[in-house]
Amino acid sequence: MKKWIFVFFVCVMQSNFAQVSFFNMPNPDMLPAVGYSYIEYDQYQSLKGTDAVNAYVARMSVQATPFLEVGANLWMSKEVPANPDKVVLATKWRMWLYQSEKFKVSMSPGNWSSVYFDKNKSMKHIVYDFVGFTMQHTETIYTRVMAGGYGKYWKDNPGKKFTNGFLAGFEQRLSKKLVFVTDYFQGSGEGFGLAPGFVYYAMDNGNNLPIYLAYQIDNDTRKNDLILFEIGYTFKLFGE
Repeated sequence: MKKWIFVFFVCVMQSNFAQVSFFNMPNPDMLPAVGYSYIEYDQYQSLKGTDAVNAYVARMSVQATPFLEVGANLWMSKEVPANPDKVVLATKWRMWLYQSEKFKVSMSPGNWSSVYFDKNKSMKHIVYDFVGFTMQHTETIYTRVMAGGYGKYWKDNPGKKFTNGFLAGFEQRLSKKLVFVTDYFQGSGEGFGLAPGFVYYAMDNGNNLPIYLAYQIDNDTRKNDLILFEIGYTFKLFGE
């Protein structure tokens, strides 16, 4: 489910303070420094009118250390027995593998744990890891490619408690404020598929208030295709 998939890694430049999403996009960006926080509102809307994929999500993450970000989101959907309301607890780590003026390579492991409000639903756990490669063309223009995998454990999944798959992402910064983004999650189920879109950074000279709009093509059925809308804001929560 794209809601908890996070997401999704490494800052290209120290001045790049913005972050697309902590949960649902493979991306190596982290917040600017320890003590910064990021809040976000998401809306997932089916074009086919199927309630199973409509949801509203509030997210928050905090930079706990230079290499660790922690957060949670509150997922609220309509009455859907297979996917009730929940809280998702998440971590995202960052490890540098290589850095130069033009190229950066990082590894970004992490996890998401879904805690359901429905006492009859067991927790769902996802662990992931991916490598991000960034090529810096100019001071503001860059290209990124991310690739890795995930594993999901869910006791309530009949016949298959553990599943795994491939994940990938691509970003092309087109200007100081506009980025083309797309991500792909292999697998069957709600939220697994390809999601091309654009992010517009409306504040701080292209460094804050990301507004994300994308179209998600579902792996299983086009009836579960979605319009994704997200808006976020980065701010200093604690520290000097």
